[in-house]
Parts: sequence; C-alpha cells; structure tokens
Amino acid sequence: MIRVLLLLLASNAAAFAPVNIVSRDPRALVSSTRQYASTPDETEFDVLVNKNAKGAKQDTEERSERISLDLSKTTYTSLVKSAPDAYITFAEKGASNAHLPKRKIFHQSVLGGCYVGFGGLVSLMIAGNLGGIAGANPGVAKMAFAALFPVNLLLIVSTSGQLFTGNSATVAAAKYEGFVSWKDLWRSWSLSLAGNIVGCGLFAAATMMAQVMNPGSTALAINTAVSKCSAGLVPTIMRAIMCNWMVSMAVFLSGAANDLTGKMVGCWFPISTFVGIGLEHSIANLFVLPLALMVGAPLTLGTVITKNLIPVVIGNGIAGALIVAASYSYQFGRLGGLRRAIFKEKLANMQKQLAKERKEVEKKLEKDVTLALNGLPL
Repeated sequence: MIRVLLLLLASNAAAFAPVNIVSRDPRALVSSTRQYASTPDETEFDVLVNKNAKGAKQDTEERSERISLDLSKTTYTSLVKSAPDAYITFAEKGASNAHLPKRKIFHQSVLGGCYVGFGGLVSLMIAGNLGGIAGANPGVAKMAFAALFPVNLLLIVSTSGQLFTGNSATVAAAKYEGFVSWKDLWRSWSLSLAGNIVGCGLFAAATMMAQVMNPGSTALAINTAVSKCSAGLVPTIMRAIMCNWMVSMAVFLSGAANDLTGKMVGCWFPISTFVGIGLEHSIANLFVLPLALMVGAPLTLGTVITKNLIPVVIGNGIAGALIVAASYSYQFGRLGGLRRAIFKEKLANMQKQLAKERKEVEKKLEKDVTLALNGLPL
C-alpha cells in the first residue's frame, strides 16, 4: 500500500514543478514536495497541501519580475526582464530611493560620490601612466579610462547607492507613474546632489592625503579639468544631455538584469560609451575638478562652478527626466496611456485563475490519495 501511495504521489508531483514562466497548465504550478517538508512526521500529502497554500500566497505577492506586463504566456528567462518590466522596475527603484528618510538618502549619496571617486581615481592612475603608448595612440588612454571607470556604477547599483544623475531619471519615472509626489522628487534630487558633492569632495581630499597621485595622473587630471572648463555653454549642456542619456540607460539595463554578471554588462557598455566620447557627467566632474584644483590646475572655483558644474547638472537633469524617464513612460507607462492599474487588475484575475486551478489539483490529489489508502481502484 505504501508503495502504491508513493507511486501515486510521484505521478502527481509533476503537477508541482517549479516554473520560470507563467502557465495556465496546473501541472506547472507548484514545485518539488521535498523542499517544503518541515517535520519528519509530516506526510507527503500534508507537504503537498501546505505547499499549495504557500504557493498560492507567494504567487499573489509576486511582483512583475516574473509575470510580464503584456501578460504573455511565454516570458523572459530568469536572467533578464522584458522591456516593460524593466521600466516598471526602473520607476519602482526611483520610488524606493525617494521614500527613504532624508538622512539615508544623504548617506547613500555620500557613498555614491565616493564610489565615483574610486572609479575616477583608478582611471586617472592607469590612463595617466601609459607613457609613450598614449602619446602615439591617444585612443589607448581614452579606452583605458573608459574601460575602468564603470566600476563605480556597478558598486552603486549593487549596494543601492544614489547619484543625482540616476535619480534624475528613476525618481522622475516614479513621478510619472504616480509613485511619488513633486515634494518627494525635489527632496530626492537635492539631497542626492548634496550628498554626491560631499562624497566626491571628501574622496578628492582623501586622495591627496593618501599621496597616490603621480606626475602622469596629475597631468591627466589637470588637462581634463582645463578641457572641461574651456567649452562653451551650449556644447557643455549638449554633452551633459548625451552623457546622462547613457548613464540612465546603464541604470535601466542593470535593473533589467537579475544577476551580477548582467548588471556588470548593463553598466559597462553605456558608461564606457560616454567616457570614450568625452561627455560630461556632473558627479564624475565633482571629483575630477576639485582634485585638479588641489593638484594645481590653473582654474578658480568660480570658473569650475559656472563654466562646468552648473550647465552639466542642468543637462544631466534634462536627459534623465525627459529623454529617458518620459520616453519610456510614454512607451510603457502612464504618459502613453498604459495604466499600471490595468495591469494590476489583469494580474489579479490571472492569480485568481491560478488559485482556482491549484484547488482543482489539490482536490483531485486528495481524492486519489483517499482511494489509494482505502485500496480502491483509481
């Protein structure tokens, strides 16, 4: 009798296989029974019944990472989200950042500024010391800088750090989707920018205290600062817009990835693109320009602020809030008429259907087990 029961359970356990896609087939609704066993005395049937209850609750609580916004029956793999889901994750990240207490927004922004400093410093140290190779091949130094600098964003997105440049897009997306208020948005932007200023300034000072700068890296820092403060207003703003377009897409892509490797790839290519082109990133400049002043660049603080930092902050904000956040809200969110409430309603209906199918499977299983225990034919 026990053997018959186990065979019966094994045949029905296929109905409880783990899924990475949404399915209306009851056989794909629940996973292996053994991982849910809680006590040695619990029967296989009790385990399955408990799993049903837990699974129904889990399905009800799951977010859009698993079920696509277009309710397609075949969804993405666990490695990457669909574009609509990536946008919702993008907006939810902005809401999460904006709803933190002020002190935590500031703290994470200070750390974000320090991580940008790490990326900038390692890039200066390597690219500035390529010697004759860089002189004969200027692209080599730029490539080295571009290849190393993205480490900062990987550190930031992996630790939930905050940068003004990223928040200009994510928090704006959260506002477009109705997740935050205008007050939340301005508070997030101002605190993250203030924290980034403090973090970058402190890291520049720490760099000088550490005495790691050498002639090659010093010369590169000075030349970079002078070049950044020599461009006109319109070119500077346009470079800032193009830059944060790429930075915001790096945040978008890293959020679309569900593993560290995917996040690294999502960060690396857009960030290395803007660095290789020579665009303007306000937070990177908040580290490089003060460091250049400390090592003797022929610039004044007023020149740095008016000729570079102010127009770059404006350009970065335009790119994040309008080009990226507003564009994808139009494509996937409320600005385009696609209401998240509609998705929630459809998702709730789907979950009800899944719960109904689970109950049907449970009833059939209970009936079969009862028959087997009583020695009756199935």
